[in-house]
Amino acid sequence: MKKGFLDTTEWSLTRPKVAILVPVRDTVHSHFSFALTQLVKTSTQAGLDVDVFFDASTILINQREGLIKKAIASGADKVLWLDSDMYFPSTTLLRLLNHEEDIVGCTYMKRSFPTKGVAFKDLSDWESWVPIKHQSELEEVEAVGLGCILMDTKIFSDLTMPYFEYHYQEKTKDWGGEDFQLFRKLRKAGHRVFIDLNLSMHVAHIGMFAFTEKLEENKKKR
Repeated sequence: MKKGFLDTTEWSLTRPKVAILVPVRDTVHSHFSFALTQLVKTSTQAGLDVDVFFDASTILINQREGLIKKAIASGADKVLWLDSDMYFPSTTLLRLLNHEEDIVGCTYMKRSFPTKGVAFKDLSDWESWVPIKHQSELEEVEAVGLGCILMDTKIFSDLTMPYFEYHYQEKTKDWGGEDFQLFRKLRKAGHRVFIDLNLSMHVAHIGMFAFTEKLEENKKKR
């Protein structure tokens, strides 16, 4: 395993300023709130300069545009995108920084059945999603959801605004998300996208589930 940024003496001299960016609605999950406070505590104790920005509105592409503008204006070197329905370890930011990549994040499972992961090797093939597993080396993908991902702010200088757009997909007659459209633009500009599968093992996508009589435990007791 290569020596990471946190293992070098440079870490004591150069510590990046990080903006944590969270698009939200009226409320957030309590598990997310706990995870975020623990992440900020761990990161600041490690000497990082961390800002947290929320944007509470209803149009997601407007939220993301506004958040990245705030991050750049704050002088952030890195941005950590987090969705408010995620749960993650307190060391998430430190572990992602240690990879020293411009774009590196985590994958996680969708909140609907049949469930799949949100990282894809080929955006033209929805069966190319990457399973979550133990793997020491980073996995390169074409795109991943923005629920937990670290980016260098300088990559946005390679793009023109708007950075975030929905994309109509003629083949499937529906709209693609702003996250995958962003990664299409970034890869076209020469950037690579990586995911940390070991860290992804400890990341959860929080959803709603109806507990009914159809649960196996109830069926077995009948």
